[in-house]
Amino acid sequence: MLKLAIVLLVFSLVEANRFRADYPGPYCAARRYDRCCHERQDGCSQPISTTLCYCDEFCDRGEHGDCCPDYEEVCLGIPPESLTVPCTHNGQTFTPFDPPVVDNCNTCKCNMDGSKTCTDDVCLTDNELLKQLNHLERSIGWKATNYSEWWGHKYDEGKVMRLGTFYPKIKVKSMSRLTNGLDHLPTHFDATNYWPGFIGKVRDQGWCGSSWAVSTASVASDRFAILSKGRETVQLAPQQIVSCVRRSQGCSGGHLDTAWSYLRKVGTVNEECYPYISAHNVCKIRPSDTLITANCELPMKVDRTNMYKMGPAFSLNNETDIMLEIKKHGPVQAIMRVHRDFFSYKSGIYRHSAASTSADQRAGYHSVRLIGWGEERHGYEVTKYWIAVNSWGTWWGENGRFRILRGSNECEIESYVLASLPYVHQQVKDLGVKGNLQHMIVGTGYVPHPSQKYPYKVVRFN
Repeated sequence: MLKLAIVLLVFSLVEANRFRADYPGPYCAARRYDRCCHERQDGCSQPISTTLCYCDEFCDRGEHGDCCPDYEEVCLGIPPESLTVPCTHNGQTFTPFDPPVVDNCNTCKCNMDGSKTCTDDVCLTDNELLKQLNHLERSIGWKATNYSEWWGHKYDEGKVMRLGTFYPKIKVKSMSRLTNGLDHLPTHFDATNYWPGFIGKVRDQGWCGSSWAVSTASVASDRFAILSKGRETVQLAPQQIVSCVRRSQGCSGGHLDTAWSYLRKVGTVNEECYPYISAHNVCKIRPSDTLITANCELPMKVDRTNMYKMGPAFSLNNETDIMLEIKKHGPVQAIMRVHRDFFSYKSGIYRHSAASTSADQRAGYHSVRLIGWGEERHGYEVTKYWIAVNSWGTWWGENGRFRILRGSNECEIESYVLASLPYVHQQVKDLGVKGNLQHMIVGTGYVPHPSQKYPYKVVRFN
């Protein structure tokens, strides 16, 4: 009974303080005469909101009382701070009237009885995970760090809004695989060095699950620049893919086959014409549009008015085929299974670590660009890796890139690797004038024989 009485007293005091917080007054303190009246005196009142509160002894009747908010302080001499029952969390003291305390991606609320209620979600990163990764650094071969961008976000939120590639459908799995012929391959290859100025920048998809669209547009852009020999260096618009591709869910994720199919059938405009906004909005491109009807600025080096289109997508069969395709035609697109520790990657050759939680059973899928490969030697041990470009901005990883184990299908990185060839424009604008002759390039990927006087076909104009 004593315990129950204490709880009731605490509850009544807390409720009184909540009332005072909502209606600070003064009330009883504002009465010029007889601030506190004895027994019941209906005239011992003050207006409050749309009714009256009282400063007489009769008002103090427990939960059914009608005392003014400052009655305890003015008439009973109870200081306001004694009316609250504080809680503590991580050394921070707070009351039921304070906002919930934020602890990374979780919150703690102080209850009326002095206890606290906290959410228990798995965060995108936390101190315990970072501690484990730092302890395992020597064995896993890569370094982790604490990114402020992830702090305060739930792991499930990160999977939806920072990844965004759906697990491949049967249609993608059964795509005809391309097997390249054998060729000499170097131990190291980086497309940014091999084709300087042709490989697009690191994108940041923001809090939008659009890796399916961003990686597709980036691979297509790189290949347009490479296969046109720089005549069509363009950044294609991932926002158009996010907003216009049907059978996908915009910032909530999409399938790669639908993205490549859209590029084949409709095509895209450039980034300047359809800027990326990290959100799903209404599509402003019609399937019948050209660059002109879409109100886009036309390219300077080619006489292009049609959309930028790609050929049918194809999948690659194995490690060697992937390497050959990158070396011949440029970056490719890869799907990978992302575990929670990947978000904390800073540098090194990534492999999924033992610092896992039950949340790792809910790993998501992501799509990235593979732009090259390499290997590291430590004594007699050789570690092979892919060079990949992520879409989380240059603040993450190795300036927006990461390296991941090659040849062992780490995180399924080699299971679904896709590529496509662009329909580069067949004619470009003037390269030079000599008399009545204007030299025009009428084909792409054409390498002339050294004995030819003019490297390109000559077109005579009247």
